[in-house]
Amino acid sequence: MAPEFVLGFAAGQKVEAKRSVETFREHGHTTWTIRHGFYANMGGFHLKTPDHQRSFPINAKQLLYLVKHEYIEYPAFSDKDVWDKSKADGFQKLFTCIQTGWFIVQCLGRAIQRLPVTTLELSTLCFVFCTLVMYYQWANKPLDVESPTVLSSDTTMEVIIQNAVDRGEDKAAAPYCQTPLDFIDDQSPSWLINVQPHLRFRRGPPERPLPRFTNDRFPVIAASFDAVFFFFVSMTYCSLHFVAWNFEFPTHTEHVLWRASSVMLLSTALVFWMCETYQDGVRLGRWKRWYKRIFPNRAERAYRMRSSNEVRKKEMFVPVWEMVVMIPVTVLYSLARSYIIIEIFLSQRSQPKGVFDTVEWSRFIPHF
Repeated sequence: MAPEFVLGFAAGQKVEAKRSVETFREHGHTTWTIRHGFYANMGGFHLKTPDHQRSFPINAKQLLYLVKHEYIEYPAFSDKDVWDKSKADGFQKLFTCIQTGWFIVQCLGRAIQRLPVTTLELSTLCFVFCTLVMYYQWANKPLDVESPTVLSSDTTMEVIIQNAVDRGEDKAAAPYCQTPLDFIDDQSPSWLINVQPHLRFRRGPPERPLPRFTNDRFPVIAASFDAVFFFFVSMTYCSLHFVAWNFEFPTHTEHVLWRASSVMLLSTALVFWMCETYQDGVRLGRWKRWYKRIFPNRAERAYRMRSSNEVRKKEMFVPVWEMVVMIPVTVLYSLARSYIIIEIFLSQRSQPKGVFDTVEWSRFIPHF
């Protein structure tokens, strides 16, 4: 339905894995790779303490914290060990890429020979485009890992938390939402933490600590090449629907609705990007840093005036204004996307006769 959102999660997971590599290597762990980062952030490592009967998942930030404070040893888990747990089939991926590549060549051949392309073929091409980029983002992510790697600690969770409080980490004393190590990283922003409480949905799974990560963390890509790359990919995906701007449709109304839906897809995607770019800057303190550089004398006064609201703003990781804007944007996007999906099949009832013609490959392939 919305492959660009799945692509967004894939891009965010890759960025988090790359950040973990940088952080681990800053602490002298040069054998940590992006595969380790993917594996840890998907819940591949579990922590077992004497005061917990069941192990619970830890991500890369939490694992580094435990290693740094000598609660556990750095895992002797090589890059090959991580990949050995993956169920990914290289031949299957290669075969899929060959199939999709041949489909793309077919569509290009039809366009060059000015043969009609159906909306079904165009929409499939859009999905193929996102799928290939998603393969690239998840190239180092283990697939279908069934059993985690359990890391045991001789220190109880109670002692770990008390030591954190003694070091001034007050968040450690607060009740946790997912695992006892939420004070290190609580997986926010996520659907479970930041959206469900506002919508009053049931917050599952019910077990605490969580037996697995919910895999619903929103991507925080920040200002980087990955963000620019994802922006152009998502805009390209939405813009590909404009290729059908002058296609033949069974009725004029369907033609107009397709054009309107294409414009709506691109417009809502742009609004989403503007909102997320601004809020991402707020989350990471980017705008505050820029403000201090531009207005160094005013920055301190502005900070004092806003200090009373800082705690409340940090607690509301998804602010009210963003929800107010994003709800109608999401509704409009869903309507446009739903119509395009429906029209893909409705338009099959009446097609120009040229869709049944095949590409004359003899015009492209040298022959005698």
